[in-house]
Amino acid sequence: MKIEMKNISKSFGTNKVLEAIDLTINSGEVHALMGENGAGKSTLMNILTGLFPASGGEIEIDKEDKTFKNPQEASRGRRIWH
Repeated sequence: MKIEMKNISKSFGTNKVLEAIDLTINSGEVHALMGENGAGKSTLMNILTGLFPASGGEIEIDKEDKTFKNPQEASRGRRIWH
């Protein structure tokens, strides 16, 4: 399985919290996101897990575009520890 987040952005009202974020995760890999408080780590994972919709960009899983309606749909076959 390959997960690609391309050019992800997120705004809450006029507050832009993520801009042009790219992340690729291949099957079997373990990744850690590190950064200062308020850097957007949790927001990015909330987009990946379907809790928040992205304001822009795309998510592909195995080269197939994905838009998640809810966290249950996003979690099918995937796990995240936060």
